[in-house]
Amino acid sequence: MNTDEGIGSQSDMSSVICGSTRSSSVAVEDSEASSASEVLHDCQVHGHQLLYLNYKGLTKFPAQLLQENAYQHIKGIYLKRNLLQTLPTNLKTLTNLKELYLPSNKIIDLPDEIGKMRALMTLVLNHNLLTSLPSEIQHCSSLETLNLDKNFLKVLPRQITLLHRLEELSVTGNKLVYLPMDLGYCPSLQKVYADNNPYLKAIPFSLWSKTVGTYSCGTETICDSGLYAEFKEANMSAYIPHEIQSIRSKNSSPVSTLLEISYRYVNKQQGILKIESLPRSVREQAVTATAHCEFHGCSRQLFTGCYPHLLKHPITTLQQPNSTTFIGLCCSLKCLDLFSRFPLPL
Repeated sequence: MNTDEGIGSQSDMSSVICGSTRSSSVAVEDSEASSASEVLHDCQVHGHQLLYLNYKGLTKFPAQLLQENAYQHIKGIYLKRNLLQTLPTNLKTLTNLKELYLPSNKIIDLPDEIGKMRALMTLVLNHNLLTSLPSEIQHCSSLETLNLDKNFLKVLPRQITLLHRLEELSVTGNKLVYLPMDLGYCPSLQKVYADNNPYLKAIPFSLWSKTVGTYSCGTETICDSGLYAEFKEANMSAYIPHEIQSIRSKNSSPVSTLLEISYRYVNKQQGILKIESLPRSVREQAVTATAHCEFHGCSRQLFTGCYPHLLKHPITTLQQPNSTTFIGLCCSLKCLDLFSRFPLPL
């Protein structure tokens, strides 16, 4: 897991490093004696690929980085412990930017345009004031590491499951109520850290084979929002995304709702239908399903209805070799029964 003290430890030290008035052969992360303008000038003149602007008291992202072609060569920007509240909408002009480190700022939100940063591989936003993420982050197609520790996030957009190169996700110390149900289907994802999210009672069963850190999850039982339905089974409970409007049991009707059927059809025919004309909320729900049926022989997409099942399962974690509560969603009574008897892929 990335920590505040370890920021930049994965940087390629063979690259020429910005932010120091010393010889470029000396690997010095930053010189606090240098002003931001001096660091920027030095970076432009010498063509440094890594730009260190840590501890500069910046309240705004340096405008000259986005206005001059002289900075297109930059591959990494480090802005630790400044006073930034937001990011500019035209960050996409930094077409070669691969690493963006913004820990310990005051960032409240991200522009929708964040998705246009197609080359970005590492995004670190721990210790900020984020309450949500834009769904457009799904278009950061090169993203491998995403650190959102110590913010105020209640949910993550389900579109995050479309980050096919994502390897590590860290969301410790937030207010998360649930994680995207399909998170485990990210093909490259290996590590998920969700420690110290007191409202997080269970994690998606799709993560059963991943390295999951869930220490101290579920220590509180009160959720202060009406957007989440609570499902209880035996002595376990979990919150379910608000998109799942119909939560069923073995005693409820097995007939799918018209809305569920409509979403399934639109999703299947999205290449033919002109779904751009639909309202954004409807379009996003149809393009990105809330979940898939967890029974491994089915995997049908789910939109507004499900049959939930809770189970305890051992996890591999750096914090504790213990078990945690997983929640699986199924599309039918038949799949629910099979999943309950055979919860792991054969």
